[in-house]
Amino acid sequence: MMNHLINQLIQYGIQEDILNMVDRDYATNQLLFLLKLDHFEREEITESIDFFSVMPTILTEAYNKGLIPSDSIQDFDHFEAKLMDALMPRPSQMEQRFRQLYKKAPVYATNDFYRFSQKTNYIKTERIKKNIHFVYEGKYAPLDISINLSKPEKDPKKIALQSKIDENNYPKCALCMENVGFFGDENHASRSNHRVITLTLNHEKDQWGFQYSPYSYFNEHAIILKKDHIPMHVNVDTLNELVDFVNQFPHYTIGSNAELPIVGGSILNHYHFQGGKADFPIEKARVLREYKVRKTKVEILDWPMSVIRVSGGSEFKVLDVVTDILNAWKNYNNPDLNIYAKTNDEEHNTITPILTIKEGKYQFYIILRNNLTTEERPYGVFHPREEYFHIKKENIGLIEVMGLAILPGRLMKELDEIKKVLSQNHSIDQFPDLEKHEAWIETMKKEKTSEENINQFLYNQVGMIFEKVLEDCGVFKAEDKHEFFRFIEKTI
Repeated sequence: MMNHLINQLIQYGIQEDILNMVDRDYATNQLLFLLKLDHFEREEITESIDFFSVMPTILTEAYNKGLIPSDSIQDFDHFEAKLMDALMPRPSQMEQRFRQLYKKAPVYATNDFYRFSQKTNYIKTERIKKNIHFVYEGKYAPLDISINLSKPEKDPKKIALQSKIDENNYPKCALCMENVGFFGDENHASRSNHRVITLTLNHEKDQWGFQYSPYSYFNEHAIILKKDHIPMHVNVDTLNELVDFVNQFPHYTIGSNAELPIVGGSILNHYHFQGGKADFPIEKARVLREYKVRKTKVEILDWPMSVIRVSGGSEFKVLDVVTDILNAWKNYNNPDLNIYAKTNDEEHNTITPILTIKEGKYQFYIILRNNLTTEERPYGVFHPREEYFHIKKENIGLIEVMGLAILPGRLMKELDEIKKVLSQNHSIDQFPDLEKHEAWIETMKKEKTSEENINQFLYNQVGMIFEKVLEDCGVFKAEDKHEFFRFIEKTI
């Protein structure tokens, strides 16, 4: 049986342009070693191979032979990635392949690299399909809501084991270049089948890496990382680096998380950007006010957060205006609105910058951020209020500010339980998970909805909360728009 499965996996590699025919024998011997086999017969495979039929069977056989230490998702992932690595080109060969396609067109290179990352199952396509997606027709623009069911939670046994081992500082974090080819352990995901393309940005030759996210939150979700493990920051160099990236990959949108806690993303210790080939809800926002300055167009958008869009045909003129906005905001104070640039030598003002090219023009989206905390708002003055934590407690980062909600997988089960409370008269006491939702459920009970419409009703309620979460993060509230206008008019 295993002999046939290996033949199928080899054929899959050739079929999907992962494995070069010249390397077939080499790859076969690597697989035989990993699977502890000392005999193999070549078979002619003529049918198209489905990875998700072949690989799970191989993994089950390997586990039954004692080659995989446990039946956890994590241990299966480690072994699967190592098997796929046996079929894959080395990082330098992947670089050459990318460069050759880039010479034809940048989009050819990214199309191939993205497809390659899917076919090697580095991008977890089958798990991503489990995610729940819906659109909330909000008052600003339709918001994309995603309940993330794809990223597995750690096995409780693994968590207990992890608490007993010393912290492993190699690789330092999930984004470090040292992850390429790393087998994985209790603290690090499988990276045997990981490939990163070297980039030059802002004259820093070969100092950047281009990869895809294993759990894509949007189409061709890419991560662009500094090869050095340095912390996040947002300054003029950041803006130039984003411009250089879209000059090389004009079909991609790119952005940076803020560098400060609370308003930054989940990884603050490694400088990186995120982007992809996707349209985001923020692009559909209405314009509240428009200014024409220095051969650029500056627009204040009608969005739950405080957003400025700067567009123009010249990257230098656009950069000049955006730089002025960044510098002005870094030093902006407005005590009446609880906006302080600095307290006790701690900086609070920063931005989340996003860049795209539309119809030949650079479009910078500048989202103003502030991470001030007070006794009344210990999680952040411009952070979601605690009454919304039952839906979204984590940092509101780059992806969320663009109008794409990434909500925890637990919410799906909890929504199913809420349905039973609302439409089948079950008691909330039957569901311990719903304690955190109790106030929300009581509010929804006052709304009239039928059992047939309960799904859409709940999705709308979730979307409404996400919209309010974004509003909480806005530094200039709707009633303070005149202050927003004044800030921009003084700056540009």
